[in-house]
Amino acid sequence: MGALRYVDDADRVCTKTLDSARFVIGRTPACQISFDSDMISREHACIELDADGRFRLCDLGSRNKTHVNGELITETVLTPGDLIRVGDRVLEFIEDTVSPDAGGTEFLTPDGADPPDAEWVKIKNPVSLTLKQLEQLAQIGSNQPLTARAEDITAMALSNIVLDLQAERGLIALRGESKAELRPLAQRGLKRPSGASLTPVSQSFVLAPILRQVAGRYPQTVKQLNAKLGFAVTAAVAPLTYRGEIVGIVYVDRPNTKRPFTGAALQYLTAAGAQIGSLLGDAARRLSHDATREGAAWMSTIRRVQRAVSPEIASSDAFEVASKHYPGRMRCGDVATVIHVDEQRCALGIVDGGGHGMTGIVQASVLQASMRTALAISDDVLADPAVLFNTLNHQLASSGARQVLPCVFVGIDMSAGKLTYINAGGMPPLLMVAAGRLVTLDQTSLVLGVDRDYAYETTRVDLPETFRLVCFTDGLTEATSAGGDVLGHQRVHDTLLEREAFGAAEDILARLDNTWSTHLAGSQADDDALVVVLGRGRVSS
Repeated sequence: MGALRYVDDADRVCTKTLDSARFVIGRTPACQISFDSDMISREHACIELDADGRFRLCDLGSRNKTHVNGELITETVLTPGDLIRVGDRVLEFIEDTVSPDAGGTEFLTPDGADPPDAEWVKIKNPVSLTLKQLEQLAQIGSNQPLTARAEDITAMALSNIVLDLQAERGLIALRGESKAELRPLAQRGLKRPSGASLTPVSQSFVLAPILRQVAGRYPQTVKQLNAKLGFAVTAAVAPLTYRGEIVGIVYVDRPNTKRPFTGAALQYLTAAGAQIGSLLGDAARRLSHDATREGAAWMSTIRRVQRAVSPEIASSDAFEVASKHYPGRMRCGDVATVIHVDEQRCALGIVDGGGHGMTGIVQASVLQASMRTALAISDDVLADPAVLFNTLNHQLASSGARQVLPCVFVGIDMSAGKLTYINAGGMPPLLMVAAGRLVTLDQTSLVLGVDRDYAYETTRVDLPETFRLVCFTDGLTEATSAGGDVLGHQRVHDTLLEREAFGAAEDILARLDNTWSTHLAGSQADDDALVVVLGRGRVSS
């Protein structure tokens, strides 16, 4: 269902559903949304639902025109997150069935100079806010559930900010590994529509909070507005801060306007950056400490559900299987499945659902059930699991409740002498082909559900008659001792490379268990770990 979010004449944030065939925005009380402003025409613009189910915005010959994401329009199709300006008011178009993605940073210019007439403020300077601004800041994140993700927090926060400041576009991003890298979490109006132009954003300006530890705006007066800059006419930027550290930026602009941002707006944006940074920091700490805070009873419930949805992992006459689960102190949810097709073929799937509570376990269970169902319908999945992963990826990416769940699938066909696999963000499986010979099955693929259009590709390797396959979740290698030492990949590899290690599946599992126990020395890891060893063929003594 489509809707518009806006600030009404009483400075209240309102949401109005597009519930009529012709939805009009204007100055007269007869309009579905009415503003008391001389900048707005009696009937300024209207939104209609076209034959294809899309919401189409049309300007009705208004005196001060209609803009979408800062671009002048006469008619356009709306997408979630679009910011509509009618006169001097801004409205956000939203659809509750669609979440606007964070997008990239292709809108940044390669410039290296400050915009003219910019005002820079050191972030350690005192911030002065009005009572109204304090009330607005209190609304940022106030409706977020305890389980909110960073994307959820920033999406709602940015919506509030662009309405409070009557901005036309906006961005919230975390700083990347390099100084000039940004990782967008939420943005409004900065995604280039198909076949349309996009007013760029000054790169030097948007990076200033990270590189120079300042907040800023440009220009400072109406007379200094310049439409020939090559980027947005006016903008404001401030750092995201958490416990005194700059973790990202919050940016808003107006690509084509007669109103610059005020000094009061910059003060508000600076305080908003601290508020959002705190919300993100709290969310991260909740994720890592949920289990501890919610208590042993809740963790016990999650583990019972985990055991209930985990199918029995057993050997067959053709394939020997051994597995072990190590419960985490704070997180659990890893599941695995081994599917025996016949004497020549089998499959193994392992999903890391830890850290997402009950939702992660449920979705991990759905993934493994999908693998079993797909194999029951057609054993072609063994030869090419990419078809299955592309379908699962599209479904998860379209779900508003998706979690980041690393997943690995391995198909084995001894009649063809082939092993096929897809690694969607999980730990690379380790293939033991002989005593002292270990092959890491590397494949860099995106985690399921991140990009609905991502295309997975199957990797194939030759398989000897005798082998041992070791699959595990990241809880194994990331297990940390009481002294802060991480177990790591090298210890796992060294254990498997011992000449005596190339034995029965149970013996290999016992060696890994000894490595785990020796490393932790009685302490319990935060995250759970799951290890599955699958073998074929006898090892000559």
